[in-house]
Amino acid sequence: MKIIYHEKYLTPYPTAGVENPDRIRSIYKSLSSSYAFLTPEPAAAADLLLVHSRRLIDEVARQPELYEVAALAAGGALLTAATAMAGEPAFGLLRPPGHHASPDSHWGFCFFNNIAIAVERLRRQGLIERALILDIDLHFGDGTDKFYARCQEVEVINIESSRRDQFLSEVQTALKVSRSCDIIGVSAGFDTYVKDWGGILQTEDYRQIGAWVKQAAAANCQGRRFALLEGGYYLPDLGKNCLAFLQGLE
Repeated sequence: MKIIYHEKYLTPYPTAGVENPDRIRSIYKSLSSSYAFLTPEPAAAADLLLVHSRRLIDEVARQPELYEVAALAAGGALLTAATAMAGEPAFGLLRPPGHHASPDSHWGFCFFNNIAIAVERLRRQGLIERALILDIDLHFGDGTDKFYARCQEVEVINIESSRRDQFLSEVQTALKVSRSCDIIGVSAGFDTYVKDWGGILQTEDYRQIGAWVKQAAAANCQGRRFALLEGGYYLPDLGKNCLAFLQGLE
C-alpha cells in the first residue's frame, strides 16, 4: 500500500471552515508510521480538461493559491490510480476533495473532480476499458455521477442508506453484482461515521468495506484498487477510521 501525499495539501486556501488542513494532519499522523509515501506532481491543464470545461478551470485559476493545491490534488489522484495500475493498492491523502465537481460547476468544498480525472486519463490512455467507482461518502457524488451519466464503460455507485445495516449491505451488493471492470476506485468519505455528520458507521465497518473492495478487485480486475479522500470531519477519530479502511483495502 502506498499513500500519495503532498505537504501543500495543508495550505489554508479559501473554503468552508470544516474542510481545513487539520483533516489531513490527523490522517497523516495515523498513517505515517505504517506506510510509504509518494509525492505527486500537479495535474496539467490537459488532464483537467479531460473532465472539466476551460471556463471552470479558469474560474478556479483566478485564485492562484487555490488552483495550485487543487491541481496538486488532481495530480495526486493521477499518481494514486497509476500506482494501482502498476499492481499496488494506493490511497490519495488529498485536499481539496473532488466528487461534487461537475464538468462546468463545483460546490461542496470541491473544485476539480479528482477521481473522474484519474479514471478518465486511464481510459484515454487505453490502459483500461471499464472502471467501477464506489462512493461511500455521506453525500451523493453528483459531480462524478453527472460526468459519467452517459458512459456505459464507467459504473458509478453511490451508497445512500442512512442505516448502518443497509449501508453495509448496499456496499456488499454493489461490489458483488457490478459488471466486470479493469480497476476499482473508491471515493472514500468518512463523514458517514457514527460521531460525524452521518451518524451511521463504526470504525470496524470501514475495515470491512476496505476488505470487500479488495475481494472484488481480486475477483474482477487483477487486484487493481485505489481510494481517494473525500469527506470526514470528526477529527478525533478521522485518522483511526481511515487507517481501518486501508487495513481492509491492503
